[in-house]
Formats: sequence, structure tokens, C-alpha cells
Amino acid sequence: MTKPAPVCGYYLVQTGTPDPFLNYDGSSSLKICTRCKGSFYLNHDAQKKHWKTHKKCCRLVDGNVLEAIAEYSVDECTADLQRYLKDSKAVAPEMYYVMKRLRALFDEDVDGVGDAAYLLHSTARGYLTFNPSMDIMMTVVASPHMANLLFSDEEDLLSKKNRMIKHQFAKYNGRPTEEFIEDTEDAAGMIKVKKLLDEYDELDNSMWGGQPSSMSYCYLYFNLIVACAVHGTPCATSVHDGRGTLRGGDPCNKSAKSLLATAALRRAMELWTDPLVMASCGDAMAPAASLALSALDYYTGHDMFGAPPLCRKYELAPGLAIDRVAMACMSELLDGAGSAQYAIKVLRSLGGMAITDWEGDKEPWTGMPIERRAKFALATIRFIDSGDEQSQFGRDLEMPMGAVNDLLKTICGMQNPKNGDIAKSVWQKAADDGEFLSPFGAGFNAQYRAFFYYFLRGNFLLREWGSVGWGQQDAMDVVKIYKEYDEIPFSHMAPKDDVKAKEKDECLRLAYGNKRHEERNEMFRSIHK
Repeated sequence: MTKPAPVCGYYLVQTGTPDPFLNYDGSSSLKICTRCKGSFYLNHDAQKKHWKTHKKCCRLVDGNVLEAIAEYSVDECTADLQRYLKDSKAVAPEMYYVMKRLRALFDEDVDGVGDAAYLLHSTARGYLTFNPSMDIMMTVVASPHMANLLFSDEEDLLSKKNRMIKHQFAKYNGRPTEEFIEDTEDAAGMIKVKKLLDEYDELDNSMWGGQPSSMSYCYLYFNLIVACAVHGTPCATSVHDGRGTLRGGDPCNKSAKSLLATAALRRAMELWTDPLVMASCGDAMAPAASLALSALDYYTGHDMFGAPPLCRKYELAPGLAIDRVAMACMSELLDGAGSAQYAIKVLRSLGGMAITDWEGDKEPWTGMPIERRAKFALATIRFIDSGDEQSQFGRDLEMPMGAVNDLLKTICGMQNPKNGDIAKSVWQKAADDGEFLSPFGAGFNAQYRAFFYYFLRGNFLLREWGSVGWGQQDAMDVVKIYKEYDEIPFSHMAPKDDVKAKEKDECLRLAYGNKRHEERNEMFRSIHK
């Protein structure tokens, strides 16, 4: 894995990543601290501003100490990290190396990792998230190498399987089916990919309770970032930890605390909205949905909602890109996550924003690429297909289908006839290339792609726009259209003269291809008999 570009310890910008809010174009290389060799700075002024905090732990770690840490047990790592997290005066430059050692031990699945994850999670919440002071976290981030560890891809929070998806199966957006590989690859490519599939299927990332090592580590890592972003109210479960006061005060004042809090909010949201990270970390990211709701409330209430340059393209608040946050919330609901109540509130809030009358071209989805919109459309149809009217675990929470419908229409250009070309392009992209864009790997998405063909062939855009005026709230109910499509029987179960069943069958043929569609129908006919 390529070593990530360094992060400025004070401004928390990364080489190569422009930040208009801080007037950084991304091209300037950072200067290294010549004393500790583990902190980087945009310029001398940044280093000078950071020195008061950084000097507490600015020193090289002795080679003998590094050798000792490399042999640490889980208990030794846990003891050191608990000491660092309880008192800013205890934070030391060894912290980075202890964190890295702990991650390695989790990956090795050694004894005691379950207790360590629980203890460190509790310590981070009790001494950092619920602590009104930012002193400990300011010192932690100022420790050598820690800004890079927390605010760059040096730590990807991926399980072994999802890391393989990211690097070996990126082309297929997940683990592809064997049938898809047989249909799309030549002989040499098929052999190569099937070998990778065998390696993938043999991986077992689970640990105590079936939990991957990435999830165990995330209980500490993600909570460190959340603690930099929000002062939470003490509660029994971390689901509510993000529902507090965003730290640092006004982010526009660019104080050291507000810079850290804003960078932490963006990092936390970007991790949460990455499907592979969410799949790797699960409930360890429980505070994310409540943090997203707190951020939306704050930025709306302070009239900074989606305002550049603090917010970047498609963002409503730092790190909260409208499409990706919506997809993360839908995923939380489909997984029956404990944060369901907050995911629903976020979706309803986003749905209300989607139908807001934005001025000029200030809509946060303006200029969004067709491929990205199509990806959102596929994720939304999957949610409509899989989401029940009530959420799981008997919590009696109604799924926000109306808000999801408004988001789908707006982001995909269906809310206004003037965006008709965008809407048609999005729908066509989802139908034709959905295997590479859907939340599932290539070969698992034909049933969703078939609906997009059905929608296009049925001219639903023109039909809806022709029957109601633009701007009416009841226009274009995609949820209803999908439910009606889903209830159309398959051809082998319908009368021969059923026109809708024939049309659905043709759309399935377009999605699956002639060969796979016939195999599928033959299987269904055999079962039906």
C-alpha cells in the first residue's frame, strides 16, 4: 500500500488535497518537524501556532523502546493507551506505535482482543467524548504521526475481505458472481479473477462474536475522531454520542480547536459514508448517524448550510455529501442498526432539503456526474425493494419512504421537467451499467436494472410530467411505481396474454442477457411444475 501524503498538524490539510476554506491549493509540500520527524506543517506560521501543544511530546522515540513496543501484548497496549487517553500530560510520542501494534494484534486474532476493544471504547467515551475540554484530544493529535494516522488513509478501517474488494475487485464494485465473470471475461481473465475469488472466499476476518478485527479497532479509532468533533452527553449506548454540541465554536474563526473539530467532522462522515468501511466496522460506527443529525442542525441553524468554501462540492456540512449520507442512512436501516432512529431523522431532514426552493445554482447536487447519480438511484431502489414499512427489532419506526422518494427524484433530475435529459441519462446509466454501480458486486444487480429498463420503456417520466404540474408534492411517486412493478407476476406464473408480465419478462431479459435469462426462466418453470 502506498504511504499516504502527510497531514499538517495544525491546519489538518493533506498534501495533494485542495482546501479552499484554508486557501490551500494542494500543491505545496509540507515541511517536517526536524526534531520529532513525525509532524508536518504547511508553513512556519502553522508550526509556530502549533508549538505550544506539540512541544509536550515532540521527541524521537528511542529504538529500544520501539523494539519493546513491537513485542507488546494486547494488555500492554491497552494499559498504555488508557493512560494516554485519561490525561493530556501522559500523552507521549509512543502512542502512534502502540496504536499500530494494537491494530496488528487485532488482525492476528490473539487472545484478549474482545476485552481490549470494550475497555478502550469505554475509556474513549468516558474521558474524551463526554469531556467538555478538548485538551486531551488536542495533545493526542499533536503527538508525532497521530495527525496522519487519524486524518489520512494510513488507517483505512477495512477488513481483509473489504480491502480485497477495494484493491482487487474495484472494477466490479464488490465480489462478482462466477456467472458474470464467465460472461464478461476472456479465458485468461476468467482464470485470474476466479483465483482471486477463491482467495476471497477463504478469508475469515471474524473474531470474538464473529466481529472482524477492523470493527474491534474501530471502537477506539472512530471514537477518537468523534470525540474531536462533538461533546456528547453521557448515556448508556454510543448510538447517542453524536447528539451533542459540535466542538470548537464557530468553524469560520479558524481557531486551533475549530480547525480540529471541523476536520474531525469531515473525517468521521467520510468514513461512515464509505460503504466498505461501514461493512467492515458495523456497530463500532454507532455514533455516526446522530453526529450527522447534529451537524445538519448546527449548519442549518447558523446559516452555513452547504456554504462554500467551508462546505465542498455536494456537501451540506463538512463531510456530509447529500447522496452519500442518504445512502449510509438507508444502509443503516436495511442492516437494522441501533442508530435507526437517527438515520430516519437524517433522511427526513434531507428529504425536506431536497424539495426546498434553492436560489440559482446553489443546489448541493448541481453538477453531480451522471454516474454518481445513477449509483444513488440504484441504492435507493434497493432500499425501496428491501425496506419494510416498519424497522427491525420491534422499534415501531416507520420507514421514511416519502423522504427517500423526494431525494431520488431531486438528485436524479426527476423533480423538474427542465432536467429531463439528466433524468433520462441517469436512468439509462443505471440500466446499462448498474452491475458496476450498485451496492452489490457485479452479477447481483439484474433485478434492479430490470426496473430501470421498465421505467424507461414505459415512458414514466413523460407520463408523470404530462399528468401533473411541475412542483406538485405528489408528482412522480417512484416508490409506488416500483411496488406496482414488483407485484407484476413473472411470465411463468402469469396468463399468456398478460401484457405487463410480458413487458417485465423482456426487461429482465435485457438485464440478465439472453442466456442467463433463459436459464433463470427454466429453473423457475421447473420449480413451478
